[in-house]
Amino acid sequence: MGEFLSRRSILAVAGVGITGLRPWSAAAQGNGLLDKLRRDKLVRVGLTNGPPYASVNPDGSVDGVAPTLTRLVMERLGVPKVEGIVGNYGQMIPGLLAGRWDIIAADLAVTKARCEQVVFTDPFTSDHAAFAYIPGFVKDPPRSIKETGTKGVKIGMISGTYMQPAVQAAQSTPNNITFFPDSPTLMEGLAARRVDIAFSGILVLREQRAQRNNSFEIVYPMPDDPLHPSGGAFRPGDTDLIEAFKVEYRKLKASGEAEKVVKGFGFDVFSGHLEMTAEQACRDSPV
Repeated sequence: MGEFLSRRSILAVAGVGITGLRPWSAAAQGNGLLDKLRRDKLVRVGLTNGPPYASVNPDGSVDGVAPTLTRLVMERLGVPKVEGIVGNYGQMIPGLLAGRWDIIAADLAVTKARCEQVVFTDPFTSDHAAFAYIPGFVKDPPRSIKETGTKGVKIGMISGTYMQPAVQAAQSTPNNITFFPDSPTLMEGLAARRVDIAFSGILVLREQRAQRNNSFEIVYPMPDDPLHPSGGAFRPGDTDLIEAFKVEYRKLKASGEAEKVVKGFGFDVFSGHLEMTAEQACRDSPV
């Protein structure tokens, strides 16, 4: 997506799979992790299947804005190979803390609750959520998160997404939400009329609409969904990797290369976005 860079030309990483998952040992903690990754010449990243944030190519390689930026930084740190391991958003932090991957590269939305568990990178992207519906099947679609409750529509969303608490809080009817593991299955659920509306990031829905011949409409923006930053994340104890990643990513931002990657995947670069630090994103998070 976008005119700046081809996603496949800027990302060449290892295939995605469930093999090779190694328990996180004490030797990998703290100041030793970056040295370990350099010795192995490999970093394992957790990611979700939701282009253009992160995705899996037909050849098994991974793609998307967050894995691309992560790869570019890790190359500069002497770690040339990236192995992607797919999970849903709800699995990202537990998987990181359990040692299933070394870094989260899922473009994870920054929230106050997540900031208490992990250390975020400076944001990779900032955007809004949206929802999709099929005209005719839903004659009077809601126009906000609050209205999804008052109109009683059946909602589909990806498990573990940052939007989940707000959407759940708006519902007056129990069991009104169906959860899906990733974006493609969510959109299949909408196409099959299993749900009335599908919540996701705006760029996911735009890409899916283009692939599906404009078979659904998008409600965007929503007045009760503020702009939110997203990025990668680390275990708090991996201080050497955290600090080294921060330095190299800020060099990418200063050179303009990070902005080219972000725009190349179709994201808007909002005023002040690339100047925002991880600390600011956590402090100012609206959720």
